[in-house]
Amino acid sequence: MRFTRYIWPTRRGWIIALSSVLWFLISLVNQTLFAFLLAATGAALTIVSLISALLSLRGIQLRRASAGDATVGHLLALPLEISNSRNRRRQDLVIQEIIPCAPEKTTVNIVPPLPRRGSILLDRQVLAVRRGEFRLRDVILRSGDPAGLFFRERRFALSGSVVVYPAILPVPDLFLHKYESAPTTTAQPISTAGTSQDFYGVREYNITDGMRYIHWRSSARYGRLMVKEFERNAIASAAIILDAQDHFVSDNLLSNLEYQVQAAASISNHCSGLYCSLAFAAGGSKMVLMGPQTAASANAAIRYSLATLKPGKVTLLPVLSALLPLLSRNTVVFCLSLSDNPPLRSALDALLAAGMDVRWCCADRASFAGKGKARLKARQHKTHPAPAGTFVRAVQATPDSKLEHVLNLTYMHQ
Repeated sequence: MRFTRYIWPTRRGWIIALSSVLWFLISLVNQTLFAFLLAATGAALTIVSLISALLSLRGIQLRRASAGDATVGHLLALPLEISNSRNRRRQDLVIQEIIPCAPEKTTVNIVPPLPRRGSILLDRQVLAVRRGEFRLRDVILRSGDPAGLFFRERRFALSGSVVVYPAILPVPDLFLHKYESAPTTTAQPISTAGTSQDFYGVREYNITDGMRYIHWRSSARYGRLMVKEFERNAIASAAIILDAQDHFVSDNLLSNLEYQVQAAASISNHCSGLYCSLAFAAGGSKMVLMGPQTAASANAAIRYSLATLKPGKVTLLPVLSALLPLLSRNTVVFCLSLSDNPPLRSALDALLAAGMDVRWCCADRASFAGKGKARLKARQHKTHPAPAGTFVRAVQATPDSKLEHVLNLTYMHQ
């Protein structure tokens, strides 16, 4: 039982207090000195421990240091500064806080003894397992007496917020530049780096580059990996459309929605290292619509939208209708849906007829079922045959599917 800001006996405290009362009653009946001494000793120890526990948190203050953001699967830093304003050394303390993104919502940390008129920076780190924007509220500080008969708690209102972004998987060989060789309106090549057949130069390697672009001679000369760049004749344009309709979301930890959110974050991160424009739209609890802009500048906003995305009633059809006027011809459209239905097929066929390159990845609820039999059935699941007149086909994803492989399959299934 716990009363915050108040004192409460521990199990040992209850035993000592009840024993002193029992020995006091025995001394009244038998009138023996031994029983009276035991009762007096227990009572004195209880009173001293009570006073010590009442004073244990006086002069101690908590302050939340600046917390950093994190991605799913990484450690989230939540530092706290504990200061002691009294001219005496303080014993160990216990800190408790509810952190929604952690595996166990209530985290417990031990604070070492505080020095006289000093402070300690407690560098707390928790594993982030859930994406989203989370509010941090109260922190509970617990202490007690040296004998461990009582404990006292004090609640500090320390508001704050952290953002946990979806995990990003590398997709260095993602087929994106299908229309790079198309001529521009001025019929003149653009002297910037891209992917076509005309060699442009070399630059330092980064994690989004494919191994096939490494220039080994330059790498040996500079002592670090260098990659080849090529002149590009057209500005690549990409768009990500994400389905978050709650009716189709599976209920396990790695749900189909989380898989598609991770896919969208990986595509956005990959495009941010390229010379292309990027648009983003999503359904769910509300419609999210971001028009085409430079991928490098759009990546941060898209990652935040993905982190805070919640399932809801908004379907993909109104999202597609709102995004279509903003897209140009030859845009590579990644459609990340949670279902395969005829209205969506028709809408994607309309994008294809408008001259866009449609890549459709579907992660249905049956494929992400949590139970063993349902998972086995999901692995045997096949794409429904497309009706006559349908040109866009969906690639079915499962929890075991490698993201880069699935996205490249969408390039082939057009």
